[in-house]
Amino acid sequence: MQMESVESEKTRFEVECEFVQALANPNYLNFLAQRGYFKEEYFVNYLKYLLYWKDPQYARCLKFPQCLHMLEALQSQQFRDSMAYGPSAKFVEDQVVLQWQFYLRKRHRLCMMPDEGQELEESEDEADIRQKDTEDEDDEETMKKPDADTAEKNSTTSTVSKKEK
Repeated sequence: MQMESVESEKTRFEVECEFVQALANPNYLNFLAQRGYFKEEYFVNYLKYLLYWKDPQYARCLKFPQCLHMLEALQSQQFRDSMAYGPSAKFVEDQVVLQWQFYLRKRHRLCMMPDEGQELEESEDEADIRQKDTEDEDDEETMKKPDADTAEKNSTTSTVSKKEK
C-alpha cells in the first residue's frame, strides 16, 4: 500500500468533504440519479466508504449536517431509484426547506426566551424600531378609517358639486 503525501491527504479530505456536503442538495442527487451514477457498483461502494463522515471528528467539519442524513438514505436502493424522478427530488427539497424553517423558528424562540425570571433587555435601537413600526401601523389605520368629521365634509362636498352640475 502506498502512503499518501500530506498534501494529497489534505486534498482528498477537502474533495470528499465538498462532495459529501453536495449530497445535501436533492437537485444534485436527482442529477446523479438521472445520469445513472446510482446504478454503478463502484459509485454505490464509494457512498458506503463515505459513511466515515458520520464519525464526530469528521462531522464537525461539515457546514450542512443534513448531508449525513442524505448519505445514509443513499444506502437504500429504493431511495436512489426514487431520486431519479423530479417530483421525488422536489418533495425531498421541500422537506429540507421545511426543516430549516422549523429549526430557525425554534432557535429564535429559544434564544428569545428569558432565563428564569430575567427579563430580556432590548437595545435602544430595537426599541426605536418597534416604536416606529407601531407608529406606522397607527398611521395606516388612521388612513384607512377617516374620522366622522372628515367623512361628513367629503359627503357634503360631493353633494354640493353634484348640485352645481
